[in-house]
Amino acid sequence: MLKMERTCNSIKCNVLHEGKLIGYMDGVSVTQWFLKNRYSYKGSFSNFVTENHEDTRVGITVDIIFLDLNLMAKDARIEWINAFGSNGTFQALRIEYCDLK
Repeated sequence: MLKMERTCNSIKCNVLHEGKLIGYMDGVSVTQWFLKNRYSYKGSFSNFVTENHEDTRVGITVDIIFLDLNLMAKDARIEWINAFGSNGTFQALRIEYCDLK
């Protein structure tokens, strides 16, 4: 059974890799799916900007912080990027609350 449960969107999100801030994403959207007795989190972004060009690649695992929602998409794997600094998709293992204060 496939069931879409909720979505969250943010205009701008910070991106962490191995605990370090590497850049930001614009226009991030995440959808929570319930599939085969477990949750799946799939998302997309319209712009991915990093300080180091090598960090903008398919397969990198990052944490995406939704600044306005106090949420974090943990262990999000970038699945597809159209071009450097352009739109793409990701899949996260889980969504957690993060206290930014």
